[in-house]
Amino acid sequence: MLYIRIFMGIFILMLLLTSWYLWHRRNGAFLVFDVAGNPGLHTLMTACSIALLAVSIIGIILLFMPNKYLNLITLFLGSGVIFAFALLLSQNQE
Repeated sequence: MLYIRIFMGIFILMLLLTSWYLWHRRNGAFLVFDVAGNPGLHTLMTACSIALLAVSIIGIILLFMPNKYLNLITLFLGSGVIFAFALLLSQNQE
């Protein structure tokens, strides 16, 4: 049971790092995109950063619950937010 908490802690840490990275790159360059010239991409990065932060907070709360299956909520929500970000980023026309 301890190894599940360790791996979920690592996953939550990765979500927090991704959220932090998206938040700090929302006004500059992100990969090959110029975020400053594209307000839609700025909004997308801001929304995904806030969503990942919220999922991380929920994950930290669920990490200390006795039911280990509640951690699946964090996995599904975090993966869903990143999946939605990837889909919306791939539809970017610029």
